Amino acid sequence: MFKLDLKEAVDTHWERNKFISLSLKRDTVKLIQNFTSFLDEIYPKITLRTRAYVIKNDITLKTLPKCKCGKYAAIDTTYPENGFRVYCGPECSRSDKTIDKNIASLLDNYEFLYEEKITKQKSIEQIAKENNISTSPIVKYLKKHNLYQLNDARRRNNKANKILENKESLISLYENNTMQGIAETLGTTKSTVSRWFESHNIEAKASNSYERKIKKVSNEENELFNYIQSIYNEELIQSNRSILNGKELDIYIPDKNIAIEYNGLYSHHYKPWEDKPSLRKDINYHLTKTLECEKQGIQLLHFYSDEWYFKQSIIENIIKSKLGLNNKIYARKCNVVSIDTQYKNHFLNEYHMQGEDKSSIKLGLEYNSDVMAIMTFAKSRFNKGYNWELTRFCVKGGISVVGGFSKLLKAFRESYSGSVVSYADRRYSNGNVYNTNGFELIGINKPSYYYVDRNFLRRFNRMKFQKKYIGAYDCTEYEKARELGYEKIFDCGTLAFGLQ
Repeated sequence: MFKLDLKEAVDTHWERNKFISLSLKRDTVKLIQNFTSFLDEIYPKITLRTRAYVIKNDITLKTLPKCKCGKYAAIDTTYPENGFRVYCGPECSRSDKTIDKNIASLLDNYEFLYEEKITKQKSIEQIAKENNISTSPIVKYLKKHNLYQLNDARRRNNKANKILENKESLISLYENNTMQGIAETLGTTKSTVSRWFESHNIEAKASNSYERKIKKVSNEENELFNYIQSIYNEELIQSNRSILNGKELDIYIPDKNIAIEYNGLYSHHYKPWEDKPSLRKDINYHLTKTLECEKQGIQLLHFYSDEWYFKQSIIENIIKSKLGLNNKIYARKCNVVSIDTQYKNHFLNEYHMQGEDKSSIKLGLEYNSDVMAIMTFAKSRFNKGYNWELTRFCVKGGISVVGGFSKLLKAFRESYSGSVVSYADRRYSNGNVYNTNGFELIGINKPSYYYVDRNFLRRFNRMKFQKKYIGAYDCTEYEKARELGYEKIFDCGTLAFGLQ
């Protein structure tokens, strides 16, 4: 077996099982050991899984992971993903205090660290390992949140519980305070205070019956708010609670009837164990807000935190377009051209939230030799009652092509026969462009979901988590995904439009 064949065998086994086991043929195991014999000179004991990872990723002696000090990284088979630590040993781990921006944001979340350290009672080393960082930043943020000493936290909880046990004292505290305020005063969590309210049958105030004195807003949400403020001079309202009768809208733009939700992956992932819908974030949570806004003539836009981190320019373009701040070009001044696959993919990845597609027909609008918009089509995938699916309509950032959708659709219909179906993502589209171009609403699809990694840094398509791919033979897909360290997060569903 040549190395190329061996790599293919390793890749196939890895995708099926997510780890290398002894179910491999004995000859294949020996080949894996031979091809990775250079590891034996550095490490006294190496697992077959680590050897396979080396082959899978074409790691050589020159590219073997190294610590920041220059020594080879230590091996730890329990470490996430690859079997290699970031550091050569504890001394370097303790001394390194630099961490990724996203990890810092996660550790800066009090609720996250409280759950990890206090509720789940994880050690500092365990939290560091799960987040692929050293222990120093964990200690730093634990101290910042006053969670460093677990015993101290337990003592604070015991002291708080003695106060919360007394119904009269709790009612007295609640007269001029909120549940969150009581929790902060007593050094406990809002969920703990809420449980005592239920135990005493104390009726909670309507969430909009008091003025919020403290607004906890993430740095990224502030970045988004500040961006809008920098391009739009009219009134902006942050953390509005009056429009939806107590439910919070992160950003509201009154004169445009537009609201924006910044959905952090940690705070918005599905928590089926929570009793309150606002904490549970179930299948209808995001859609319900969208529908409640629609009833008041407001379009609600939802953006996930990983989109702000990885696709910030696309979000900015969407917002500029919704606010009417783009430069206008008229479709009548543009020429319809055929676009090659490579250019189409580059254009979609740069300007469309969903990125490239697998379309067979690619049409563009060209203005002064520059492509301003692209529309793509493929054979209908989900609804076999239609011949074609309009898979993408994408306009260059900072540009609005007036009549662009109509002109590209007309060009397609003149060259290809058959009916067309398309889908509007309800997170940021109400489907108006379809209504004005002769499409009919033929279906409303319920919210779907993604899976979020253990660090709540990014989402993954749920199709990659089908039972056959993740080995969920004696449990549900969701149960197996959670076992692998992934959580579920819902979207708002889609609107299906058809054109005969």
